[in-house]
Amino acid sequence: MRKFTEMGAEIRVHDPYVDHWWELEKQDTYPGLGHSRKAFFRNQEKLKEIRIQKDLKKSLQGADAVVFAVRHAPYLELQPEEVVEAIGKPAAIVDAFGILDDDKIKRYLQLGCEVKAMGRGHISWLKKQVRNNLT
Repeated sequence: MRKFTEMGAEIRVHDPYVDHWWELEKQDTYPGLGHSRKAFFRNQEKLKEIRIQKDLKKSLQGADAVVFAVRHAPYLELQPEEVVEAIGKPAAIVDAFGILDDDKIKRYLQLGCEVKAMGRGHISWLKKQVRNNLT
């Protein structure tokens, strides 16, 4: 997230279980020892303004990219159609924590999304499968 912010991205955060992301909101003083990670990145001041949203569909609206970073049950239950509909267009989908199985990855690809996933070096093979089924 810090790197995205450094590059000028607008960040929205959704989490059904967390109300505050203190590492960002209080980044000048958290964890209290003056060792904030913000010192290693540029343009980090806007992160103080981030508030965790509770409405998933609202947080997805118009997004260019979605990063799934935790294996919370609500994210595991999401269907690709729901995500793309909430966004309003195809987007980049990044699975940073093994949330998406091959069927969901294929469905995102069928819906026009780009998919990247940790530990999933076979996504290019899944893309070929999807392309071959569409032709």
